[in-house]
Amino acid sequence: MEMLRPHNGIIILKIPTDLDTENVVSLQPRLEALVDEHAENIILDFTNVTFIDSTGIGAIVFLFKRLTSQRRTLSLLKVSGQPYKLMTMLRVENAIPFIENITECESNRSA
Repeated sequence: MEMLRPHNGIIILKIPTDLDTENVVSLQPRLEALVDEHAENIILDFTNVTFIDSTGIGAIVFLFKRLTSQRRTLSLLKVSGQPYKLMTMLRVENAIPFIENITECESNRSA
């Protein structure tokens, strides 16, 4: 999982694969460390994600709740295809913003 550090207190985490049960188990420690070791807001880059299951949704919601409790934000970048359909059906976008570029996240934070 590649982590990029752009400006303005945002970490972008590029998710390299689908968020299914098997992959979430291996990604979970990295997500936990991200919350515990950094103070920045987080963007999960979904560019390479073509599939998500309930375990993936759960991991995102858990991450969102942990960040929110620390007054930090989570945004999801470039969600499309099956992940977009499932997350909109579950209304995830009502709590966690879906963005198409980093500028959207920065303008949402300042609004």
